[in-house]
Amino acid sequence: MKLMHVADLHLDSPFVGLSKQHPAMQQYLIKAPYQAFERCVSIAINQAVDVFVIVGDVYDSERQTIYAQHFFIEQLRRLQKADIPVVLSHGNHDYLDLERKPVAYPDNVYLFDSGDVVSKDLSLKSGETVRFYGFSYTKRWVNDRKIEQFPNNPSDTTYTIGCLHGAIDAKQTEKGNYAPFSVEELKAKGYDYWALGHIHQAEILSEVPLVQYSGTIQGRHRHELGDKGAFLVEIKPNQPIKNQFISLASIVWQQAEIDCRSEWQASELIQQATQVLHNYQAESEASQQSYLITLVLNNAQRLSFELQEQIDCGELLLALSESVHDTPFVVITKIIQQRHIVGEPFEYDVALKDSFAAASIELEEGDLYQRIMADLFQHSTMKQWLSDFAKDEQLKEQLNISAKQLMIQSIGFETEEVDHED
Repeated sequence: MKLMHVADLHLDSPFVGLSKQHPAMQQYLIKAPYQAFERCVSIAINQAVDVFVIVGDVYDSERQTIYAQHFFIEQLRRLQKADIPVVLSHGNHDYLDLERKPVAYPDNVYLFDSGDVVSKDLSLKSGETVRFYGFSYTKRWVNDRKIEQFPNNPSDTTYTIGCLHGAIDAKQTEKGNYAPFSVEELKAKGYDYWALGHIHQAEILSEVPLVQYSGTIQGRHRHELGDKGAFLVEIKPNQPIKNQFISLASIVWQQAEIDCRSEWQASELIQQATQVLHNYQAESEASQQSYLITLVLNNAQRLSFELQEQIDCGELLLALSESVHDTPFVVITKIIQQRHIVGEPFEYDVALKDSFAAASIELEEGDLYQRIMADLFQHSTMKQWLSDFAKDEQLKEQLNISAKQLMIQSIGFETEEVDHED
């Protein structure tokens, strides 16, 4: 049996973060998930797969545009014409609203149409049979351990496959909102294969049995680095599973680093950044994929304070920006200054040291951060498109560190760089 395992299409992703800086690029990004899924369907047809499996989050939200719905149905019909059945579940982003009229999917679609774990049996052209177990989200969050509803393999069919859109158990409380499970629980069920969705990075959790996330088909922002795609899986009785990652993303997010030197001025920094662009342009020509680069300036504290301020104001990014007229393209979309400073410059003055420590605690643990950022977070645009930023602990931590480091530098004390060799 040969199957295509795909998840987290996120059709209708708005990609609003680049709308002002690179409006043309935003349009390419909006189209990218559609192009990736259409390519995935074409590969599945060319490979004559027996089953096409989609494990949740077809759309980016529970309310979809007409275009996205029409596009998705048309791709399912392409698979129908090729006589390829589709096993489909809905995830936390595109959860099923049971009060709405159900979507009329083509006859080749086997939909998990409730929040309960149920089975779907298929007979393949080879005469083999396969049973899929799965469920769909019927609300944004699923705190239940759905894995407990999956039965042990009854061995009634040639193959048994689990479809689960969820997150591995973790200490982070938010992980428990998405049908939490452990790898050991999956393995204990005795299935031939587990097709997972929800995590946007392709990852193999177990080799035997094969348990894996296919990841998303197109990275949506700078934190979703690297190529994205799907898995082509071939299973035969009593033989090792053949597993092939299929690249689908037309636009790839990457991160590049430059180690700054104290003697550098603007021209040297631009020269180094331009070299990064040239390297990725060569890679882009070979892969025919576009690249969006986050440029990290390590040891940025070595640069002059004036140059650091100019970079923070976006002047370096503006100097490196290029117009996007065609694909493939390579663009630096963000520059991050990474400063490595030991913040102990106030040892000579106990009062100043205590004041700095108190301000740091207030910034980290009090309501100072929320008060400072309140106007930004309450802005209508932020509330509509980037409401999660107000709860982003990673953003808060990064801004707090940057604020303290800039304050230390602005006072003009000699600081010692952190030794990362220890």
